[in-house]
Amino acid sequence: MTNLTDSPADDIEIKKKKRWPWIAAAVVVVVAIAGGVTYAKLSNEDRPFGTNLKVATWSTDIAAENLLKYITDEVAPSHGITIEPVKIDNLIEINRAVDAGTVAGNFFEHQPFLNDAIAANGFHLTLAAPTFTWDQASYSNKYKSWDQVPGGAKVALRDDPAGQAIALLDLAYDKQITLKPGKDTIAGLPQLSDIATNPKNYQFVQVPIGQLARSLDDVDVIVVHISDVYAAGLREDQIIAREPAPKGSEGGLVVSDKHLNDPNVQKLIATFKDPKIAEFLQTTDNELIRNTLGPIS
Repeated sequence: MTNLTDSPADDIEIKKKKRWPWIAAAVVVVVAIAGGVTYAKLSNEDRPFGTNLKVATWSTDIAAENLLKYITDEVAPSHGITIEPVKIDNLIEINRAVDAGTVAGNFFEHQPFLNDAIAANGFHLTLAAPTFTWDQASYSNKYKSWDQVPGGAKVALRDDPAGQAIALLDLAYDKQITLKPGKDTIAGLPQLSDIATNPKNYQFVQVPIGQLARSLDDVDVIVVHISDVYAAGLREDQIIAREPAPKGSEGGLVVSDKHLNDPNVQKLIATFKDPKIAEFLQTTDNELIRNTLGPIS
């Protein structure tokens, strides 16, 4: 408490002396916190993994989630590891978690989508074990086949480059469009500007992945991975055409480049390459998996 009889100059000097230790302490705390965050991040990135490894799936891809459960229960133990499945609902954070070492890998994406994530965020990630293919399909509430779809119809597809490329390859496979030379494979990553001919003059609508199923009432057709919309309740009788997954769009285990040589990550990769998985995909009674995913030929 300040003495009212002290001079103003003395008061200022006393306040300076009293405040300095608190300011210094605050600076130390801030530096310590910042250092702790940096250390935690670096230690996560660089430390080796144990035999219990977290693997993330995207929260709405229930087909990959179901397949991961089979791998966790029936395949991983024979490779000397335990998989701990986790769900992440953000398509950027699910890759960031692998890049930072928060999880050992993720299990939800193909190489074209991974390429987009790397280019946009500078991640250092590798699709180390392609494991399955996604079944593709075109859905409609109004028509039963492409022959019935009229000229000028609205066709919805994903708005991200990788998802859009696969949808356009599906449309080309169904002979609804043609693509420019060099743009007719997944490596060409075709986009709407790469359509060479559009005989029925379709109007293309670009929709975020999470909204495609809901957009079906507002358009004539959507073209999509079946697993993207399965959880939303779209039915088999809404499918007007099935398309094969384009070569190069196989999904699988993604790991950080920094951990490729980690012995337990190597065991994780071997787990996802196990031939039991392809056999399971061909023979499973799990309708969800059978209707949406396939083995790599």
